[in-house]
Amino acid sequence: MVAGLGGCLLPAIVIGVVALLVFAFIHGAKKERERREAMRAYAAQQGMRFTERDDGLAGRMAAFPPFVIGHSRIGLNLLEGDATLGGVRMTYLAGDYQYKVTTSNGKSTQTTVYNMSFIAVAPVLAMGEELTVREEGMFDKLGALLGFDDIDFESSEFSKRFHVKCSDRRFAFDLFDPRMMEFFLGSRPPRIHARGGVLLFDFGTKRWDVPQFDGTRAWIDGFFLRVPRHVRAARLPASEHAADPILSPSREGEHS
Repeated sequence: MVAGLGGCLLPAIVIGVVALLVFAFIHGAKKERERREAMRAYAAQQGMRFTERDDGLAGRMAAFPPFVIGHSRIGLNLLEGDATLGGVRMTYLAGDYQYKVTTSNGKSTQTTVYNMSFIAVAPVLAMGEELTVREEGMFDKLGALLGFDDIDFESSEFSKRFHVKCSDRRFAFDLFDPRMMEFFLGSRPPRIHARGGVLLFDFGTKRWDVPQFDGTRAWIDGFFLRVPRHVRAARLPASEHAADPILSPSREGEHS
């Protein structure tokens, strides 16, 4: 009787497991469709072009470390167009990025899929320096002990919380004036990587929902609005000065 009961239970368990896997797959696919359509609607709201999949994204973004890791690299749910943030005109690219990393121990291989969301902008404000800004981590503190230190600023609180590297230290000091440092300290900033006039903003291997894209865009707007006056004057094309909310005398009082 017991043996017969076990023989009946095993097929039932297998069927139950298969049913759960099918349900999970269908539920996951449904969630992905809903997210894709939410991103499509958000792109339309922002006046951006929407691309469901771009196999060439990694090549376009190859200057940035996350886009040269692993294999099977694809862009998903991309929004692209023009934007004005903090009074600065720029081209704008945002969306998801997926890549895979395969490891082997000699006996077996394992492939892990990583997903991240990002915003990348190329402003008319000239920023050709290489710049990295992120919150301090354990390895940064260890690196400091070994002599691989980052830039220290007047604000010890800012220097303790953020790791800043720049190919031109003078530019870093110009950019991070007291007002900019206060903005960073009062918020939860994304990581910033600047290379060749493009700035990449992300939170590591985390995927965002539409409100998080919108919130990060709002943070970037605040970041560019706080680029100091003398930096804007030196790095914005002369044709942009009259429309700039910081440099334009007619709008200066709005953001002082």
